[in-house]
Amino acid sequence: FIACSYHNMGESMMSLKANGFEVKNIITWNKSNAMPNLTRRVLTHSTEFIIWAVKGKGWVFNYEVLKDLNPEVTKDGKKKQLRDVWQIPLCQGKERLKEKNGKALHPTQKPEELLKRIILGFSNENDIILDPFAGSGTTPYIAKKYNRNFIAIEKEKKYIKAIEQRISTEDNNLFNFTSCPKIN
Repeated sequence: FIACSYHNMGESMMSLKANGFEVKNIITWNKSNAMPNLTRRVLTHSTEFIIWAVKGKGWVFNYEVLKDLNPEVTKDGKKKQLRDVWQIPLCQGKERLKEKNGKALHPTQKPEELLKRIILGFSNENDIILDPFAGSGTTPYIAKKYNRNFIAIEKEKKYIKAIEQRISTEDNNLFNFTSCPKIN
């Protein structure tokens, strides 16, 4: 999965295809509470795209789980297939990680509901989830919550500290955080 804006979606798609990946879906994340556009020179950006690509034949698609996660129902109350447009608000309230001064810790913190759908819908318990740009740690937090293993990579110390706090448990032996040397 690659989360991107229209600015870098083309390059992401080309790179995936050049490296043998097959794009299965492009999910449109419709941010119901998008930030206003302060420039007043373009339309407000209220969507982000999530490219789902696979390689080989062993990929996971938990159809029934995704139906269960779908907040929409049919007229008679039955579960519906999850579509490729997800209406999920930006992080706010208790979910939003903040610095001591009250400002948002990370500018692009992903909502837990977004990662819940991805992790539960496209992996199984005990699978390994890789997030090479872990940021505020939503991916490892949700992976741990739903019994997935994870590898989280992040270079910014303040975000690493936030991730450690977010996923810490009484049994701290479950997680091994190591610092990697900076690569130029």
